[in-house]
Amino acid sequence: MAIIATGGTYSAYQYSKTLTKTPSGIIADNIKKDPTPIAPYEKVLAAPNAITAPAPKIELKPSENITIQPVSITQPVPAVQTAPTIQPKPSAQTAPAVQTAPQIVAEPPIKKMPIASKPALIESTSAKQQADLLYRQAENNSEDYSATYKLEQALKLDPRHLMARLLLTKTLHNQGQAGKTAEFLDQSLALFPDNLQFINTRAQLYLQQKNPNGALKTLQRIDLTNSSNETYLSLLAATYQQLQSFANAAKVYQRLVTVNPEKAENWLGLALSQEKLDNPKLTREAYQQALNKNTLKESITSYIKQRLTELR
Repeated sequence: MAIIATGGTYSAYQYSKTLTKTPSGIIADNIKKDPTPIAPYEKVLAAPNAITAPAPKIELKPSENITIQPVSITQPVPAVQTAPTIQPKPSAQTAPAVQTAPQIVAEPPIKKMPIASKPALIESTSAKQQADLLYRQAENNSEDYSATYKLEQALKLDPRHLMARLLLTKTLHNQGQAGKTAEFLDQSLALFPDNLQFINTRAQLYLQQKNPNGALKTLQRIDLTNSSNETYLSLLAATYQQLQSFANAAKVYQRLVTVNPEKAENWLGLALSQEKLDNPKLTREAYQQALNKNTLKESITSYIKQRLTELR
């Protein structure tokens, strides 16, 4: 009887314990026992009866293998456990808030300046300054043989130093170095093809070498037939004479006596050209003008007087 009474009391206790639980508590117990996941939170909200509907009655039968210990009447009734609050799981479709990473402002890239350009400019300027210094030193001592070396060094630093080239041309020519002067002039004309001084000097060297064709080709780099450059016109007229082109020579000499009528050499050249063209009157007039200037050498004066006697 005691066993029966004890079993009845335990059944009553378990039933009262079940009734004290809320539907949410039953769900919590089922979660622990049943590993099947609960429906998403949104579906629970969509079907409110899933929580508010009365929970079905569950009969708990004691297991046959469990030994029921007698409960003392004086044993205190255990406190009713409060069902744990079910925290709703976040929806799988709702993305968790992501903290925005602080924006890193990249510094503007530093422009790399061409390092080689600036030193090149400084080096070029320095070279020109050194070349100019050497040129001035050579100009002040042009009679010294060291002037040639200084001018050559200046042109190595600045090949287009025109004044240094002109002075070196003059220096080499005065030293009688015709071959070296001619070679240097060819190099200079490659850099300055229209330079009148280089043209005149190179043509003069050609005439000294009895090469009128080279002189004419050099002089024809530019056309100054109608100009007033006396040096150019004299070289051109002498070139035509060496080529025995007396008609062209006479034209150029006629231009020369117009440019400088006081120069006896211009009248002498005209007389020689007209004599070759068999113009005795014009020849005598030109010879007489040359004789009247009194600036010619005695040997030439004697020749003119002889020709005037023969042309009468």
